[in-house]
Amino acid sequence: LHIIEPNKSAGQQMSVAWLDKSPWRLCTARRHQVTSKCAMFKLHHLKQLNATRCISNAAHATRPETSLSSATNERPVTTLGIRSQCRHNEHDTLHIFVRKGACVLAAALLLFGDVTVAYAEGAVATSNAALELQQAYDKYSSKYDELDGGSAAEALGFPQLRRKLLDQARGDVLEVAVGTGLNLPYYRWVGAVTSTPSQQQEQANIPTAPSPSSGSPLMGSGGAVAGGGVSGVASLTTVDLSPGMLRQARMRVAETPALADLPISFRQADVAALPFPDSSFDSVVDTFSLCVFPDPQAALNEMARVVRPVAEGGRVLLLEHCRSDNPLLAAYQDVTAGPVAALGKGCVWNQDVEAMATVAGLRAVGGERAAAGTVQLIIAVKQ
Repeated sequence: LHIIEPNKSAGQQMSVAWLDKSPWRLCTARRHQVTSKCAMFKLHHLKQLNATRCISNAAHATRPETSLSSATNERPVTTLGIRSQCRHNEHDTLHIFVRKGACVLAAALLLFGDVTVAYAEGAVATSNAALELQQAYDKYSSKYDELDGGSAAEALGFPQLRRKLLDQARGDVLEVAVGTGLNLPYYRWVGAVTSTPSQQQEQANIPTAPSPSSGSPLMGSGGAVAGGGVSGVASLTTVDLSPGMLRQARMRVAETPALADLPISFRQADVAALPFPDSSFDSVVDTFSLCVFPDPQAALNEMARVVRPVAEGGRVLLLEHCRSDNPLLAAYQDVTAGPVAALGKGCVWNQDVEAMATVAGLRAVGGERAAAGTVQLIIAVKQ
């Protein structure tokens, strides 16, 4: 079929074959050719993941173009349809990957429990929160003494409180959350030189509950065990969740001649799951750590489990941040507990430590408060 069109100047005729060679036709054909090749390239890679659908689309993509109509200037929409279908295929493929990934993760959780904890190198944490705590204190370890044992602690009398508490440690002792070993110089060891008069006076100032029976191994006014028990520490086992903190504690022992030859051992462990049998220790010590434990009640339960019963002289020694016995200050602590925890290494400073100890099966037999009642020293025995 030829379209006859008169030439206005020379009266010559022009056929559609000449139009097919025009720049307009050549450019249009080239554009459709490039678009079709791009679509085929996409489909070639998609068919490896979704073979059935993409094969049919590939056949559709390679179908020859319909000739353009010079009269109507219309062109087919085959290429546009392929682009739209490719986008749908990519969307479906993404859903397939998400579904498969979710299935793999669910299977891993069923088989291995907490995947994050199980595969963390060197981790002994029993929960994600404990693992985060371990990693945080690894970062704090090199500067922890400045944070927890600096001038502010001196002004609040924390070193004196540590000495009062640790002079009550007897026999085989476990210290949980030992940190960098700030407590280590304050222990009184078996066979060591008797404490000075000033230290004896400090010990006498710690109020104690009356003995429920004549055989109960409660301390007397001078800190000795009533009924005759071991006076002083025979061995010290320390645990901490953070290997960085344990490294600093070992360095403290190595650099302190008075500690170098003493039976002190270090072990990485989660306080919420202590790796020791029931009734393993005469004394269990914890200072300023309950406030940062992810599950302080679980930690106290474990301390009560591994300490020996009261009939055998067992005792749990606590020095902790706590809710003040002053109602106004206690209300202030309740209001500010969140911001203080955010700024203070996660320390929750308004816990009722004595109540938690009671839930763990412990009974307070002595202690005192300091820092306007926000710090509490507790000597407890297992019921």
